Amino acid sequence: MNSIEFPLLDRTTQNSVISTTSNDLSNWSRLSSLWPLLYGTSCCFIEFASLIGSRFDFDRYGLVPRSSPRQADLILTAGTVTMKMAPSLVRLYEQMPEPKYVIAMGACTITGGMFSTDSYSTVRGVDKLIPVDVYLPGCPPKPEAVIDAITKLRKKISREIYEDRIRSQRENRCFTTNHKFRVGCSTHTGNYDQRLLYQSPSTSEIPLETFLNTKLHINFIVNAKYLSNKNPGEIKKMQGHLSAWLVKHGLVHRSLGFDYQGIETLQIKPEDWHSIAVILYVYGYNYLRSQCAYDVAPGGLLASVYHLTRIECGVDQPEEVCIKVFASRRNPRIPSVFWVWKSADFQERESYDMLGISYDNHPRLKRILMPESWIGWPLRKDYIAPNFYEIQDAH
Repeated sequence: MNSIEFPLLDRTTQNSVISTTSNDLSNWSRLSSLWPLLYGTSCCFIEFASLIGSRFDFDRYGLVPRSSPRQADLILTAGTVTMKMAPSLVRLYEQMPEPKYVIAMGACTITGGMFSTDSYSTVRGVDKLIPVDVYLPGCPPKPEAVIDAITKLRKKISREIYEDRIRSQRENRCFTTNHKFRVGCSTHTGNYDQRLLYQSPSTSEIPLETFLNTKLHINFIVNAKYLSNKNPGEIKKMQGHLSAWLVKHGLVHRSLGFDYQGIETLQIKPEDWHSIAVILYVYGYNYLRSQCAYDVAPGGLLASVYHLTRIECGVDQPEEVCIKVFASRRNPRIPSVFWVWKSADFQERESYDMLGISYDNHPRLKRILMPESWIGWPLRKDYIAPNFYEIQDAH
């Protein structure tokens, strides 16, 4: 139809309602905002870099090059991949959040190219390492060919179903293997001061033993000696708005007061964390700002920290809360909140990789920074690095 024949008002009213499915809407938003990772090993990357310039200007397709794999969902394997480079490429791919896509750019990444016959170190096809969505032949491919490959990838994204893609990737992985969680013996032999392991509640760090062992549905448990020096008014100040709401509904937790920014901090037991996480999401905390973990003290407990934000329209200063979940050092297991907040995916994997906290029901709990063969948890305070020697011994 010729739109000139219709008045503007009629066309606006007629086209103001668009019906679609959630899957199609998700595909449309992703194909229009592919963010490629700035990754390249040899001559193909020169052609890829020319796309960023004003002559080709691939920003008009919604492609914004990113330097961090955490912010990218597309990787063009531009250049030769050697056996030594393969683990680094796989690690970059594993650090990219789902959904993510791969374009094998150039003959070297598809079959090994000119190095496929007599090279001892070249990988004969990057699809042996990571799943490939689009193959782009050439030596090297021109920038116009890269744009054509991106167009084909956009068409593929528009037709895909996310659940089928995840299932296919799990079945067709060739390089990485799931890391088996092994609880090893402690590497330290010293006797630590118990004051380092159990501090007063005013530090907002260590949970009380009574809190870990209690089975009563109470929310605010503190040390009797600590309370003896506090009046009821000061005790009530430690309880914030969310803590009062949880008390009203009989949910087990412990208030740790407020941090220096005035954000309320709560402690949740591991066995209650998954159900309370769902309740917090329904309550309005729809954004997981960050998740991290730390070792409280040598030989002590491990802590998993969640910073949640309540995003609402028209609110300049959204409500925030900090959740701390403490786990035993011998068998640190905490329920994963990946199915509540998807952004916890690689953040929980980092906590697992560095501190050995096993997040139950995580879909792909494996190392993300260290090699799969690495033994131990580097950020634990009793960790001893392999082949460690003092700096002065080197002189």
